[in-house]
Amino acid sequence: MFATFVENKYRKKREPNDDSPSPLILLWIGLIFIFVFSIILLPFGVYWPLSYSIWVFIIFFLPLVFLGIQFSKTYGYKILIAVFLSLLAGGNVLLFLGDAIGYKSGLTSKFDVLPEEAHGYLRYRYLYLKDYRLDDSDSGRFQSPLLVRRRPGGAVYGPIITFHYKRIRSVSGKETKFPFYALCYTKDKGNCQIPSLYSGGVVIRDSNWETSESKFETGSVFIVWKDRLDSEYETKGIFSFLFLVILMLSWGIVVYVSTKS
Repeated sequence: MFATFVENKYRKKREPNDDSPSPLILLWIGLIFIFVFSIILLPFGVYWPLSYSIWVFIIFFLPLVFLGIQFSKTYGYKILIAVFLSLLAGGNVLLFLGDAIGYKSGLTSKFDVLPEEAHGYLRYRYLYLKDYRLDDSDSGRFQSPLLVRRRPGGAVYGPIITFHYKRIRSVSGKETKFPFYALCYTKDKGNCQIPSLYSGGVVIRDSNWETSESKFETGSVFIVWKDRLDSEYETKGIFSFLFLVILMLSWGIVVYVSTKS
């Protein structure tokens, strides 16, 4: 009896992965982690700006890690690799894939809009106009430190930026509901161009600068003037989707190698 007690006392503790789960089940659990986490974050990547999407990523990051720890007790610590790959997939969706899908599908972009009708499309992130002209008589430049974020008791500022602007008007002579301005910017005291060949860009409703040099009317809308981004977002969408596929294939390789070893 004493010998049995000694033997049981020093018996090796059971590890979570001593009873190897089915490789197929392990594969599907990891793929579900990656796919579901990406799908959950996709709407935020499409509609929300990056500054808000980071907080969404952090909020969903904690439950994902908790689930990974719980699943690792049954399926082994390899499932934590799937959690890590899921985090990479979520970051890819927020930074690249969501924005590309929003632009290419028209969820966040609107094209060929008349200036006098543009006020009805301010919910879009990208807005491109037609039948417009840039008013050189209502143009100028100003300098301002870039406002990074506000916080109680003060604000956080970035580098000093030089902004150039021109008023956007309709060729028909109709007035716009809000003043629209084409905008470009450069660091320090550099120059930038607002070419009439372009027709729109990124919509800014809340100015992220503070200066007394500019005297814009209340409710003014600014468009960061740039060329159409069709080819850029098509490339971004393809590569970000391929990256998502590579992450899933990587998980499959992990499961295959672990079962062989």
